[in-house]
Amino acid sequence: MKTIQAIGEFGLIRQLQEKIPLAGDDCAVLPGGLLLTCDPVIEGIHFLPTTPARQVGWKAMARNLSDIAAMGGTPRYAVVSLGLRPATPVRWVRQLYTGLHAAAKKFGCEIVGGDTAHTRREQFVVVTLLGHAAKPVRRSGAKPGDIVFVTGKLGGSFASGKHLTFTPRLREGRQLARYAHAMMDISDGLASDLYRLVESSHVGFAIDSAKIPGKLPGALTDGEDFELLFTVAPRHAGKLRKKYSEIGRVIKKPVVLLDGQPLEAHGYDHFAQRR
Repeated sequence: MKTIQAIGEFGLIRQLQEKIPLAGDDCAVLPGGLLLTCDPVIEGIHFLPTTPARQVGWKAMARNLSDIAAMGGTPRYAVVSLGLRPATPVRWVRQLYTGLHAAAKKFGCEIVGGDTAHTRREQFVVVTLLGHAAKPVRRSGAKPGDIVFVTGKLGGSFASGKHLTFTPRLREGRQLARYAHAMMDISDGLASDLYRLVESSHVGFAIDSAKIPGKLPGALTDGEDFELLFTVAPRHAGKLRKKYSEIGRVIKKPVVLLDGQPLEAHGYDHFAQRR
């Protein structure tokens, strides 16, 4: 009998897509340009028991805001569900909500409800966020000949603490929606997330390691960067090079090449490893 650990996170997602054909983007896209996303943070995986509660709250909200950013959207409303140990100090929960509210308010989002539940072991925070995009940017639009960009430095997010304090690229996402053929946020590592675009757009990528903004191999595999990965037509690349890092181009063959050699889809997999 196959286990989830054996097939990994993305193998599981591929099987679930047989029943949920709309899955595969950073958000579900609903009629009228509505965007819906849901992302948890779990003690021991995304944060430590010693992590300040305010930072846990910020990260829980910001991860979901980053999904909206990757679609070129604007966040609107959020609900928050908590799994808490009964012995958790009330002060910890209040500080958690301080972080949740700070991230939501900064980007024009309102927390409108949620739920709480008892847990015996690891605590968790689940944010469900509703947003809107007039023309959502999906992962499926990359075209051969497109230029590939990322919005900022990659790698070392956990070591530096950036994974708790990062700024979701909402402003950039809305601006890039005018040009981007395909876009997603980098959460599991560039090497892994490039293959998510391969699966969705049925194209490949030729990446130049010297152009990746970050130290290898961490810039390829560390994950939790929450920068935007996007492709644009060559005619738009000139204006974007002044602000973002061009790292390669889109090719026809559905493979990822790094300096001309095949790159394995190494990155974070929730069921195959632990941070």
